[in-house]
Amino acid sequence: MKINCTQCGAEQVVIESNFFLRCPYCDARIIVDPPENTPALVEPSVSEKYARRLFPSGMVSSVEIKFFPYLETGTSSDRKIQHCFNQPWQDLEDYLPPSGNMKVFDESLVEPDQLIPFDRDMAEESSGRVIFHPFYVVMLNLEGYSEGLLVDAVSGKVIGEPPVTDEQADSGKDLYRTFFLTLAVGLVFTLPIYFLTKDLDESWHSMIWNVAVIILLALGFYHFGIKAWRK
Repeated sequence: MKINCTQCGAEQVVIESNFFLRCPYCDARIIVDPPENTPALVEPSVSEKYARRLFPSGMVSSVEIKFFPYLETGTSSDRKIQHCFNQPWQDLEDYLPPSGNMKVFDESLVEPDQLIPFDRDMAEESSGRVIFHPFYVVMLNLEGYSEGLLVDAVSGKVIGEPPVTDEQADSGKDLYRTFFLTLAVGLVFTLPIYFLTKDLDESWHSMIWNVAVIILLALGFYHFGIKAWRK
């Protein structure tokens, strides 16, 4: 499909799924064959800064907001919504976003490259309204590669499972090792005490066991303190 820019007259080719674009020559915004029902745009409720804080410091390489198209049909009491992307997004296949503060689409509300193209045939067949819902696309720096995750810009929910970093995996392993090491040391330490003190009166039992617990706690704090100091 070919069109001419309404401002500079330059001819350009556009794909059918695009209805809002920017002229590459004069930077004018152009609306091409908009849907029959005027689309709506959902305003973000959480900030980019909030999305960044959902992940470990230094892991996030970039964050950008994108508006994904959903098709709304039915009335307010029988409202139905389904995604109508013109290309599949695996993470959003079974995800239905929450309702938010919607505004009638206006070219001043969003940049053309922030809109994910919608399936025009699907929209026309259903006679529904296209609603663009905001998501943050968060790119993460991992060991040797990058990975992108989506964060719902209305609810703040991370879509999909965040990757486990090597540091988090090592931390989990250290916790298990510390638990079993403490258990083993406790058995080695307490069994001799039990046999040596079983004939003493209760006051001595209480004092000795209190000292044993304090020693074990001190060893645990020392272990974690050394690890934190090394980091």
